[in-house]
Amino acid sequence: MAELADALASGASDRKVVQVQVLFPAPADAGSIRIQRFSFFSEELLFCILPLCYTDRMSDDNLVQPSESRQQIRTAVTALAQAVHRKGGLAGPAYAGVQATDGIRLHQRFSKNLEASWPDASIQSEVSLEAQFATDLFDLVVSGRCDALIEQASGPVIIEAKSYNGQPDKLPEKGEDVHWAQAMIYGWIYLNSRPELSEMEIGLVYLAQESKLDVSHRRTHSRGQLQDFFIRTCEAYIQQVGDVITGARLRLASGLDCPFPYGSLRSGQKRMMQEVIGTARQTGLAFVQAPTGTGKTMAALFPAVRALANKLTEHCFYLTNMTSTRLFAQRAVADLQACGLRMKCIVLYAKEKLCLQRDLYCDSRRCPYATAYYDHLPDALRHLFLVENIGETEILEAARRFKVCPFELALDMAVFCEIIICDYNYAFDPRIRLDRFFGQDSKSHLLLVDEAHNLPSRSRNMFSAALDRQGLLKAQAAVKGHCPPLEVALGAILGYMDRLSENLGSELPGLDNMEKDFTPDKIMIADKFRAARDLPKTLLSLLGRMIWQCREYLEQDPDIPNRRHLLDYYFSALYFGRVAEEYFDDTYVLACRQDKDNTLVSLLCLDAADKLAATYAGRHPAVFFSATLSPINYYVGLIAGKGLNLLPQTLLLGSPFPTENLLVTLCSALSTRYRQRSETLESICDMVFAAIQAKVGNYLVYVPSFAYLQMFRNLLKAMPNRPDASFIFQTSNMSEAQRRKFLDQFERFGQKTLVAVAVMGGIFSEGIDLVGDKLAGVVVIGVGLPQISPEREIMKQYYGEVMGSGYEFAYLYPGFNKVQQAAGRVIRTEEDRGFVLLIDDRYATPAYHSLFPAEWKPVDVQDGEELSSVLSEFWSDI
Repeated sequence: MAELADALASGASDRKVVQVQVLFPAPADAGSIRIQRFSFFSEELLFCILPLCYTDRMSDDNLVQPSESRQQIRTAVTALAQAVHRKGGLAGPAYAGVQATDGIRLHQRFSKNLEASWPDASIQSEVSLEAQFATDLFDLVVSGRCDALIEQASGPVIIEAKSYNGQPDKLPEKGEDVHWAQAMIYGWIYLNSRPELSEMEIGLVYLAQESKLDVSHRRTHSRGQLQDFFIRTCEAYIQQVGDVITGARLRLASGLDCPFPYGSLRSGQKRMMQEVIGTARQTGLAFVQAPTGTGKTMAALFPAVRALANKLTEHCFYLTNMTSTRLFAQRAVADLQACGLRMKCIVLYAKEKLCLQRDLYCDSRRCPYATAYYDHLPDALRHLFLVENIGETEILEAARRFKVCPFELALDMAVFCEIIICDYNYAFDPRIRLDRFFGQDSKSHLLLVDEAHNLPSRSRNMFSAALDRQGLLKAQAAVKGHCPPLEVALGAILGYMDRLSENLGSELPGLDNMEKDFTPDKIMIADKFRAARDLPKTLLSLLGRMIWQCREYLEQDPDIPNRRHLLDYYFSALYFGRVAEEYFDDTYVLACRQDKDNTLVSLLCLDAADKLAATYAGRHPAVFFSATLSPINYYVGLIAGKGLNLLPQTLLLGSPFPTENLLVTLCSALSTRYRQRSETLESICDMVFAAIQAKVGNYLVYVPSFAYLQMFRNLLKAMPNRPDASFIFQTSNMSEAQRRKFLDQFERFGQKTLVAVAVMGGIFSEGIDLVGDKLAGVVVIGVGLPQISPEREIMKQYYGEVMGSGYEFAYLYPGFNKVQQAAGRVIRTEEDRGFVLLIDDRYATPAYHSLFPAEWKPVDVQDGEELSSVLSEFWSDI
């Protein structure tokens, strides 16, 4: 053993996989020995055997004590069965699944039917069962809740129930192997504690949602058969995950020893770290406003590593709004790993970004990366087990090598990673949320929500559903001539949309002509817009028929040219119905709008706070942080929800940088209100010119809208004596390459002034780092108010009723957040120096002054001459 340790110590940094063959003596009467092979990372094996070989060379402080017990692994029955017995591809069965709420309803019906079918038996539903399987290294704890346990005189019966849609002839003739596996595992767990029983009857029932034709199967297994099946399943599972589980202790231990990766803590970082640890410990909520430059990413991740190492949480989710922020977080984890952290990290990307067969549009029946996914998955996972920081490149390389879907591979690998970096959707969006982490029986995970000021608007979109006429026409064209019943169902919805379009173009309420439960006095009317607080039951009925016909059609696996258009509308209709059934309440409004040649019907979520809170409150500790959570009570109200047992903690940190490095100037002599824009545009241009002429440098000018940007650009072209500077302008719908080209202009500085004009709140308002001389100043024209619209006015009315601050919640606060984000581009590091110029008369009012960050010390300037003087003095102090 000592020779093995010496060999490993000399090459442990290579992180090679080492296979060890161990011979276990058998009892004297057995006549044989048992041989077992184990796979380890070299460093993990070294970690295990060093204490046994080199105790004389190590001090008591460094000695790693061998564990007195085997390492425990916990898994659910469903996860165990799927990991070992799920085979084939991603296409799944020919029959369709059902929504969670429908499944609950079907299981309730199933329980009632059991009572009628077994009148003399004792029937229990959702029975908790647990058993252990021990190997030389592991204790595997398998637990779950079986759907039904029937105890009768002739013996017990365990039944596993599964819900399905469609016709029973689409079900597998004898049932799915993976479903039988679940039932058999439950059967053995039950028998394991009852040695007097020699056999067990196992049942598998498929519950029909639409046809009401349930399908039942029964088997009787001997005690030996169930025991053997359970042992083989557990052994296969441990073989799959043993390598990464073996290293879990090492990875967690590294989190305790890993030092802070940078030379010193910035002001505010220690306080934020304490808040993160306290939140993880109490499974609470915290809101942290930490100005740009605080080092929020590391101040969140470093204590998260400690929380993971101390087993306060199972996983850490770093949730972001933008790809660029995800990359910042991944680099921060890499810095920790460079200091000795061995925890695994993975970045999740959207399915579209990772897809290797985009022409097939996730057609799992034909995609070569999906057809044998579960057959190839174990090898792909073992390959990724060797990687600590898994990003897009690593996922795509493994997907190509082992012929598996990269998106699904990333999700399956995430289970084995301590740190998961991804978009908000994976935790909060009911269509995308990862049930394997956030289901009802999930363990506790620490949620670190970066740029949390974006979450309220994003969450409202997550819980809103919409249907449009153009999408309907594309779906109708896709099935034309292929399925007459579906064509009729789609045609009925088109007739509804056409009548709606006519009503939106009139001055009548209109909706009462289409929905019998609506009355004119409850319909909100605006130009080409109608809204109501009730559900459109007639439309929902039409959608229900279409969904049924479409499902029947799709079960036939039709290969039509524009299948994607049909699927898009089908899924939109499904979610529209789901929102109507599961979520629609007094925080919703039905909104109908005529937009050019398109008609849209939306179930518009006005306030998603309670729906967000249902994900984490009392279950997962969550820290929401941003440089711009002001006023913080506004964001608490939009995110935390009501009825919390533990009140959220709030923390406001000051800027870590010298206040003299940032000059905030304020021109309140000019109005940017819509009606005065043409009158003040020339004077505003003069202010911009005065701002950029004080020093050669790069500048960002933020304007209220693309329309204003075009006015500014046209005036600039017409000016005969404009400054000697390069001007570049944001355009709508810029590609990724165009964005990079726009930002690349800032890499050059000091020779000629660059002025970049962008829309406030757009793609260049946040998530960009222009440090040092790359940016000398920012000009903010206007106060960032959202555009007035009927939907925004309804939101104003709602928050006026609920919060007593309708205008503030609908307009003022979200607008000023855009201003703060724009101003936050200037100071990014300790060495940065620059100015912010705010132009609008409203900045002089108490409502806005009360929102200014503490580090802002605004200087009033009334014209270009006064601004030039103030800036000349500011730049002369360098």
